[in-house]
Amino acid sequence: MSEDEPLLIARAPTDSADLLGTFTGFEDTEIEFTEVSTNSLTEGFEKLQNGETDLLLAAAIDISELVELEQGLMVVGALPLRDWNYVLVSEDRPNHLPKSAIILSQNQLVRRQLRRFRPDARVRSPKAHLGITETEKPESLDYEDIYSFVNWAEELRQSQEIDGYAIPRHIHRLAGFKTRRHALTQDVAEDELFRFLPPPHAGTIIVIGRTGFPRNKISPILDLEAETSWQVNEALLKNMDSDVKSKIGILARHRQPGTLIREAERKRDLLTRNALINPEGEITTDEVKVDIQIELVSHRGNSTISMQRIADLQDTVVVTNFLYDEWEKFVKLGTRDGKFLDL
Repeated sequence: MSEDEPLLIARAPTDSADLLGTFTGFEDTEIEFTEVSTNSLTEGFEKLQNGETDLLLAAAIDISELVELEQGLMVVGALPLRDWNYVLVSEDRPNHLPKSAIILSQNQLVRRQLRRFRPDARVRSPKAHLGITETEKPESLDYEDIYSFVNWAEELRQSQEIDGYAIPRHIHRLAGFKTRRHALTQDVAEDELFRFLPPPHAGTIIVIGRTGFPRNKISPILDLEAETSWQVNEALLKNMDSDVKSKIGILARHRQPGTLIREAERKRDLLTRNALINPEGEITTDEVKVDIQIELVSHRGNSTISMQRIADLQDTVVVTNFLYDEWEKFVKLGTRDGKFLDL
């Protein structure tokens, strides 16, 4: 790569994030690039090592699942967050579905969150639904393939055998269905009690390059909030048991103090409000804060371990490490003898 040549950028195929739309953020910058074809994450790494591409874009969750990056490679940064929440494909909103509604989802966390939100609903995995209904598995259905699940679930919904199904937002868009969908969001409405924190690394796309790649060369497309989210998620996940990772929701977002205060007042959260406002009612800081939230929901959705911290941007890593230490103690206490959380 020379200063005058366009960047060579590859995208690692994945269903975990919308990599097809990543280059749209490049259009408003002066960055010149050429897309390099790659068929897998492994092939993308090989092309980086061989100099056939300068950068590789990959879903953060795919990178996180690796033990470590190959020698000579580094995370350069992250692209702006997008599509981190799931959506419920149904005719009505989750709280307006009929009693004992049948809802399907491949994701274990989302199933638990839906049971918490609607205890009367029959929320199932595809395999569990086939077993309960004593239906033979269709040849077209692959439990691990999101698109085969979407096509199968939509057929069931159209025939009114189920009331809805939950899938990642970007999958709904890429599938091309013109169906109604309702966001399962972390921003709870005033009349609702429960939020839907996203799965770890949801909506995060990582930029990987060879060690020493000049970050300033692509700084216009990088996003500090997304990098913060990557760092917080990795710090929380690195020592976590693998059987717990699929059952937790994590959110790490930049928040303005004013936004946090308004939200705290709405929720009557005096602790957060008083931390940001002095006795005279004035905001104590105008610096961006990092809102870190983590939760573990029981199988039936009837119990939750949840923690939240508001950190100064420069203290994010330290606060996250302290949060994890406390989190571990809470989980051990909550799961001891199976008295609280039915994992």
